[in-house]
Amino acid sequence: METEKITYIEESGLLFEKLGLTRMAGRVFGYLIVSEEDQASFDQIRKVLQASKGSISGTMKQLLNAGMVEAVSLPGDRKTYYRPSKMKISDILKHRMRQFDDFARILSRGEELKSKKDDVSEWLIEASTFYLWIGEQLDEIIDKWESEKTKIIEEYRQNHEERIES
Repeated sequence: METEKITYIEESGLLFEKLGLTRMAGRVFGYLIVSEEDQASFDQIRKVLQASKGSISGTMKQLLNAGMVEAVSLPGDRKTYYRPSKMKISDILKHRMRQFDDFARILSRGEELKSKKDDVSEWLIEASTFYLWIGEQLDEIIDKWESEKTKIIEEYRQNHEERIES
């Protein structure tokens, strides 16, 4: 594999780590992005990334649950293959926002169960409200994206090529 692709895979790993996922999740995702094949088998991923079966197994579950990759099967082949998700980016974000809603509910429930009202209670109220509010704001943004994405992509590609390349 070319040096540039290996570097990309490692950079993806570091970025995912910053985003709260595992470095291996980023490495796997990065590999699937730059692979010349449309999909890769579990063993191909494991060999290329020189990782254990357990590490790849846990990582694939994480990426599948996040909606970032999807499992596919090929006719006449019993292996499971993986590829970057064909799910719309807005659906991936909506999936993540449902997790924020769950987080807001658990924070709100924690505040209700506290017998003592204090700084933590105030923080719980603020945080749960914020997550619910941001979800509503993102719903509007996602709707706008879906209705105007072709135009938006074209404009950004023209106006932000420098930023994309760096």
